[in-house]
Amino acid sequence: MSSGVEILGTITRNCFVKQLGPRNFKIILTQGLNRQIRRMCEALGYKVRSLKRVRIMNIKLDLPTGEYRELSEEELLELNGLLEKSSKTYN
Repeated sequence: MSSGVEILGTITRNCFVKQLGPRNFKIILTQGLNRQIRRMCEALGYKVRSLKRVRIMNIKLDLPTGEYRELSEEELLELNGLLEKSSKTYN
């Protein structure tokens, strides 16, 4: 999985995968295709029983369900800097 998996007619980018336990893994994606982790696991014969997103780029998602918070100015500056380097462009 870490070296790419064929899904949706393309090969996914390399990602970081670490086994935390017999059935638990930490996966860090470098691309965000729709349902990417579930589809990569399915392509390799695995079934995802639960999935928890803990971070999007530099923003940690450590809030209870249904809660939200304002981003700090530091987070926004870092996020904007990361997005400037992004290869995606939108019109």
